[in-house]
Amino acid sequence: MSAKPTTGEKMIRRFMIMLKILYSRQGLNINELCKEFGISLRTLQRNIPRLQDYYDIELEKGKDGKYYISRTGHEDGSLSFGDIETFSQKSGVGDLYPKLDAPMIADVLNASVSKSFSVTNEPKQSSKALRSMFESIAGAILEYFIVSFYYNGSQRIAKPYKLINIAGVWYLLADEKAKLKHFTLSKIKNCEIIDKTFTPSNIFLKCIEENNLKWLNASAKTARILVLPEAREYFERKKIFSSFKVLKDDKNGILLEVNFAFDDELLNVVKA
Repeated sequence: MSAKPTTGEKMIRRFMIMLKILYSRQGLNINELCKEFGISLRTLQRNIPRLQDYYDIELEKGKDGKYYISRTGHEDGSLSFGDIETFSQKSGVGDLYPKLDAPMIADVLNASVSKSFSVTNEPKQSSKALRSMFESIAGAILEYFIVSFYYNGSQRIAKPYKLINIAGVWYLLADEKAKLKHFTLSKIKNCEIIDKTFTPSNIFLKCIEENNLKWLNASAKTARILVLPEAREYFERKKIFSSFKVLKDDKNGILLEVNFAFDDELLNVVKA
């Protein structure tokens, strides 16, 4: 199952980058941002009003053609961190990461740090309780330190590669005994960083970079789900499953065969 970012996630990330620019009192150069984001001028122009609405700010065009925060709403034309928190609450990005403060925002937008974690799908639960462990493991990933932790009652020694969020659940991708595995972050106990580095596997790195999540499981999992008639509209509108086959579609509902990589990925959808 592919873990490509959704359209909404891409937009939120664009918003965060634009906020970072405004936060540093720089103007938004529309043409440069179009090239950076790989989108059309029309798309970015549609994003500007949405950014203002999400954020409850007013932007004005300067003489240099760039967009700046209106000084009528912000005395010095810059953003406060409180403003960024307001945005995080409205956009939902506050629950996407275990904490959202100035350093974390910088980390999210920094390519060298963002390699340690990625997010797919919309968040379904708050991750703030995982803050300490998240930071510790993310640091180990960046520095290539081995980690030790207890999982399902046994001690595990692993080489961490990435933290990923699937359907609102955080997982650690790590090499245990030369095999890339996934561990549910909330089930990890007593995590410690071992003062010993490792050389990352180019094979694992390429697999993760290509977002090939199917490769994590020796065999893909399959389930059959019946979508009742009263849930049809929600199912079709939300496009919940990215990999499925319709087995039957009649007055009793839609019978689906769904492919998935993680148990929680399917269970969270069923609960919703």
